[in-house]
Amino acid sequence: MFKANKIKFLDWITGFIDAEGCFHIKRKTMSNGKIRYYLEFTIKLHIDDEDVLRAICSTLNIGRVVLRPKYNTCNFEVGAEKELRVLIDFLDKYPLIGDKYLDYLNFREVFFLYYDRTNLVSESLKTKIEEIRANHNTKRVSTTLPDGYNRVITDYKLLGFMEGDGSFYIQTKGLTPKFEIELTYAQKPLLMEIRTYLMSKLDFKPSSKDVIKIRDLKAKGNSKPTVRLEITGIDFLHNYFNVYLSKLVFYSRKREDFKTFCVICEKLFNKAYINNEEVKNLLLKLSEEMNGARLSTNKLTDKILTGEVMICRDKETPDSQ
Repeated sequence: MFKANKIKFLDWITGFIDAEGCFHIKRKTMSNGKIRYYLEFTIKLHIDDEDVLRAICSTLNIGRVVLRPKYNTCNFEVGAEKELRVLIDFLDKYPLIGDKYLDYLNFREVFFLYYDRTNLVSESLKTKIEEIRANHNTKRVSTTLPDGYNRVITDYKLLGFMEGDGSFYIQTKGLTPKFEIELTYAQKPLLMEIRTYLMSKLDFKPSSKDVIKIRDLKAKGNSKPTVRLEITGIDFLHNYFNVYLSKLVFYSRKREDFKTFCVICEKLFNKAYINNEEVKNLLLKLSEEMNGARLSTNKLTDKILTGEVMICRDKETPDSQ
């Protein structure tokens, strides 16, 4: 079903789903009082990233892309039974690497319980599905991965995950570049494996603790404790990390942050800002235009169109290397 020359993009999609995808198991009470279930997979992004959702839609050849200009968002949505079977086949072939794999397993179990049943929706079936829903997504209590699960990280799975959950930024004080991924504390094993994977790919001799740190962060307010992977050090960033990522193809608009990040790191590595206020001010200006600041809605809010929901399906596929 999937062409061999799309293998890297398919890996990328898997990593991106780990970061941005959501598996919904919804319950609906009909007008006659009967309970029915509806399963849906979604990816919700800022409207500037419409193109990447179209690429996912056309590559997998399922779902639809829904634009909501009024809310500056776009969604990739898969809800039809036939198309969900394609999605499940895809994710069985290209397994997720994060704890979202557990949400997928819940989703997958309910899908087959519900759609492959031989009789009407029984009370025992509803009880089973409700037990699964009670430990799904944000309600999840157990984060233990199943026996026999083998996390397989690849360059493009990692890149997709980074484009979803990673952040390139420059601390203005001291012009310090940094890359971060912050997740719930339960995903610390994933970040540790990512660190190990990066060190093996980058062939960097010093201890990984010096340049790729993993920090435990306390809970703030009602939030849960988190863990953060931090990559610092201008030599490591410029000569190893950025070089590694430059060989890969970014599919989301995170590529713009990475390009700016590389420019700033190059100038910092070569000390071009020393005793040069013009260069220093330019680097500060570039850093201020990264991440959320680059979104069209930050600059053109008054010009954004509002109106009805638009649905489209793109038939073009991205060029994969």
